[in-house]
Amino acid sequence: MPKFDKLSEDILIIVQGLGYELYDIEYLQNKINIYIDKAEGVTLDDCRKVSRDIDVLLDVENPFEKSYLLTVSSPGINRHLKTPKHFMDAIGKKCIIDTHHKINDKKRFKGIIVSCTNNNVEIETDSELVSLNLNDIKKARLDEL
Repeated sequence: MPKFDKLSEDILIIVQGLGYELYDIEYLQNKINIYIDKAEGVTLDDCRKVSRDIDVLLDVENPFEKSYLLTVSSPGINRHLKTPKHFMDAIGKKCIIDTHHKINDKKRFKGIIVSCTNNNVEIETDSELVSLNLNDIKKARLDEL
């Protein structure tokens, strides 16, 4: 979505300027979901503060033809893992990873993330140590509950 590249950069600047990490942005039809994080956890007041500042940006930039819905929240305990940084931050934690195609006769892996590079993640399941290329991952999330 090239038209959202500049908007994503502006959102990143706002979020970091307020002292948070921009965990993820999802652009849907007329909806933007923004996930923020910080070491001590995200509160409702944190979400309000970020939402207020981004709302001003969206009013000026007007990226949608119609009205839109903005949500700002924490990525949550069972957060989705999409980037190498997400996987690196999750080393030692339980996760569920679904792949685009079968690897070792499976498309779903449950286990603990052991390591991660910019291209691969290693997960220790009950029966094996599996190395997955990040491009082969369809979706992944923590499984902490």
